[in-house]
Amino acid sequence: MNKEQSGCTARRRRLNELLRVIGIECQETVELSGISDCAQEIGENGLFVALQGTRTDGRQWAELVRQRGGYVLSDQPGERTFVHPDPRSVYPLLLQAYYDYPALKLTMIGVTGTNGKSTVTQLLYDLFCENGRRCCLIGTGRILIEGENRASPNTTPDPLTLLRLLDEACQRGVEVVIMEVSSQALAMHRVEGLFFDLAVLTNLKQDHLDYHKTLKAYQQAKFLLFEKLKEKGTAILNQDDPITRRWLAKIGRPVFTYGEESVNFRIKPIAETWNSLTFELNDHRIETPLAGAFNRYNLTAALACGFALDLAWEKMLDFARHARLPAGRMEIVTEHPVLAVVDYAHTASAMEAMLKHWRTMADKRGRQLWVVFGCGGDREADKRPQMGRLACTYCDHVVLCDDNPRSEDPNRILAQIAEGCDGRQKIIRERGEAIKFVLDGAQTDDIIIVAGKGGETSLIQDTTMTCLSDREWIERWLGQAGRKETCF
Repeated sequence: MNKEQSGCTARRRRLNELLRVIGIECQETVELSGISDCAQEIGENGLFVALQGTRTDGRQWAELVRQRGGYVLSDQPGERTFVHPDPRSVYPLLLQAYYDYPALKLTMIGVTGTNGKSTVTQLLYDLFCENGRRCCLIGTGRILIEGENRASPNTTPDPLTLLRLLDEACQRGVEVVIMEVSSQALAMHRVEGLFFDLAVLTNLKQDHLDYHKTLKAYQQAKFLLFEKLKEKGTAILNQDDPITRRWLAKIGRPVFTYGEESVNFRIKPIAETWNSLTFELNDHRIETPLAGAFNRYNLTAALACGFALDLAWEKMLDFARHARLPAGRMEIVTEHPVLAVVDYAHTASAMEAMLKHWRTMADKRGRQLWVVFGCGGDREADKRPQMGRLACTYCDHVVLCDDNPRSEDPNRILAQIAEGCDGRQKIIRERGEAIKFVLDGAQTDDIIIVAGKGGETSLIQDTTMTCLSDREWIERWLGQAGRKETCF
């Protein structure tokens, strides 16, 4: 959703009242016509927040805004300009006030962690909708508001998009907002001023060090979410994760834990097949059509949230029996002539958990395991050989291909992945052709995994190109003979 799509009516605020929120006193009592970090949206009596980014500098548009009769908030002085040393950090606070603090009128659930965020938020959305709650989901690539699906370029939207969405949710009578909250969003103040009823941490593994630089900084960014709990808010944490355990005593709010070592929501595995899980959760037997042992944790996190918000166990157990994963997460595309699966795994930890599951299933079937994957460009490079090593450890056949090279040389990325391989890997850059290769080579009942992009329908290489999703590639190659068009 872009900044113009919410369609809601903004609250009106006087300029002096709004600026007082961030400690700036002024005599201007004009009623603001709008507030935005996009200069094109600002007309007479609007407030433009000039943000300096990595690619663009909003300060260059300040004079244009002034000529239109608008006001400017910047770290540089000027006519009709109010100076603050860090406009980015206070921008969300201004938006909160301008839109009359919509998060305080909603039940807010924030989900963070390295792996599992999208699955947990989807499970929560479905769980609460099924129990009669009007819901909004904000997550990776998508926004769902009462069943209406919108695209989203970020896991956690920019502050203006987010506040407009929350304002719209209030106006539409939404009760529960479920958000993926990324470490970058927390570090960049995108959710500053928001407060949550529940904050969930799924796990903490190495990721996003291209942005955070150190694992400690990454962890600290994640735990900023727990500073944003409401006074009566509750933290929900995976106790089996060693990093999470070290932070339990530092939360300062009521905590529910889950895991095999938890005293609150204790998981006892019972059985696992290629498309189901059975486990005991406290005194309840859980049977669910979710694949992968790690989804015991994701489902339990969702049920713990339901318990915290007074959902009945009977209804939650019924939900578990037909729970579903979001598109592109352990998504079984076909069961015959091969078992073909699409998964979003793009970190070493997620890759290992996913491949470990399918290795076990392939061994039970007495069949071979194939994997097709790549690594994204302009992201941490040290994980690439590690992921190559994991692929060759668990799989019989490994095919490397492009996966959002961005501004990097795709051949360099693939060479770095291959450094961790044992020589069995094959490199086919074109993703569609790589998928065709494994489908042509696999024998009946073999298992094929296409990892890394999930349900994405674009390839980011310099400029973004529209592409078939991995699921669509599989369906096309299985359904039609001959060479198909590619998007590369």
